[in-house]
Amino acid sequence: MEHTGCFIPDASGLLSIVWRLQWDLSKDITLKHKIITYNFEDCEALRRVVAELRCIGAAAAERDDIDFADVPKQHSTSLGQSIHKSLEVVLKSAHEAYIRKRAGWRVEAPEGRKRRTGGVKGHQGFKRVIPKPTKIVGTRRPIKCPEHKGQPLAVSTRVFSATIIELVFRRSGVRKTITKYTGRGGFCPLCRRHYRPPEIVRLSTQLFGYNFQAWVIYQRIALRLPYGAIAQVAEELFGERISDGSIGTFILRFSGYYAQTERSLLKAILDSPVIHVDETRINVQGFGQYVWVLTDGTHVIFRLTETRESTVVRELLQNYEGTLISDFYPGYDAIPCKQQKCLVHLIRDLNDDLWKNPYNVGLEAFVKAFTDLITSIMTDVQKYGLKERHLRKHKKSVEAFYRKSIDSCSYQDEILQKYQKRFTRYRESLFRFLDSDGVPWNNNMAERAIRHFAIQRKISGTFYRRFATPYLRLLGVAQSCRFQGKSFFAFMLSRKVDIGDFKARKRPQISTPVNRKTSEDRSEEIADLHHAGN
Repeated sequence: MEHTGCFIPDASGLLSIVWRLQWDLSKDITLKHKIITYNFEDCEALRRVVAELRCIGAAAAERDDIDFADVPKQHSTSLGQSIHKSLEVVLKSAHEAYIRKRAGWRVEAPEGRKRRTGGVKGHQGFKRVIPKPTKIVGTRRPIKCPEHKGQPLAVSTRVFSATIIELVFRRSGVRKTITKYTGRGGFCPLCRRHYRPPEIVRLSTQLFGYNFQAWVIYQRIALRLPYGAIAQVAEELFGERISDGSIGTFILRFSGYYAQTERSLLKAILDSPVIHVDETRINVQGFGQYVWVLTDGTHVIFRLTETRESTVVRELLQNYEGTLISDFYPGYDAIPCKQQKCLVHLIRDLNDDLWKNPYNVGLEAFVKAFTDLITSIMTDVQKYGLKERHLRKHKKSVEAFYRKSIDSCSYQDEILQKYQKRFTRYRESLFRFLDSDGVPWNNNMAERAIRHFAIQRKISGTFYRRFATPYLRLLGVAQSCRFQGKSFFAFMLSRKVDIGDFKARKRPQISTPVNRKTSEDRSEEIADLHHAGN
């Protein structure tokens, strides 16, 4: 039956079901017309919706009234586009060339209660199988009794030994050795005790040698491998199984060894004219804490605190007379020293707010004025470097910007009021780099130093409370070696504690320049050969 074309104002999906039930019972022709009309109108509405959606999909990129949920459009005027482009160039110039398994949980013993070691009572116990040694080394027996001063020890009938699994690194590769140290002990007639040789006593607390432990530390600190991955690599390469507890013990041992190194790094940082500082969050067994980094560009140290209060930084820098480079976190404002705020953070905030408010004419004019100022300054920075004699001329432009855009303005817009307060509050620390040589205008160095930890945080998820501080100490040593162009692994193998005394190893040459002859050179050689043949 054809559609009659009449419109039913009260039609609905539920009412159409009622009509159908009534028509099944009465076969009323009026009800049939209503049902057919409703279905036709429903199909026509669906056709219009589909057609409109197709038009939207085809013109979505050009229409201003349509946006994308996953990637919102960034609207801007033509002037705003030029401002964004200029700010992005400045941000790009700030970047420097930067040469999953999750850590598990462990229930620690309550405070004041010593954690019980060994297996569970009643369970089968195990002890490690000592591998067969490849070399046996004799040790000297003890001579004097440690309990009775001056009392000589007799030769003991007992023989003591200790086995060490070690790695020997050469330029051509690595080799595993198993050395057994053995020797007779000493017997004291007064104590009635047998004493082990001093070398055996020193080695008996460990199965793996210093180089093997250094290799494990390098895998964990420099390469960011989880404990399980380190154990897997050790078993695959060297046929040795290492437990998570052993890896943690290595970290604690090396952390204590490099405590003096960290003190020398801190002293070098405090003696430098410029210090970069930054902080980030860390998860320590489910509790949020904060990691702080301090660096002068060649030396790096880390500190761990339970809160974001900047007390630890204030204590370290209480007598500092140089310039502190930081972001706009208010905790740094209380540090009594000269400061330079990171302009990268300010430029990013201005750029983002302009993208969010593309048609705010007042904000656009304000950002344009700042862009003109910072672009002229960065042009000289790129040309002359951070030299005060070339940058001090821009102080007049800075004063003009403040006079025109900050001091003499009474903004009604909330965003402009926010930036007016920000520029006023940090008036002395936004352009400090114009007054001194070598003071950076960004905090990239601190972000570069802490970036390694940020990646480790994504891999591990959480850190053990016992190993968090030792890990950060070793990371500071590793990052200091990296900033100075030295190998962290080679530094550990050298057994030095002062990075300054360690000389970087010359890298092997793996390529040589190739003398590429042009086609003209080859033509001349062929002509010379032909002439010689004639």
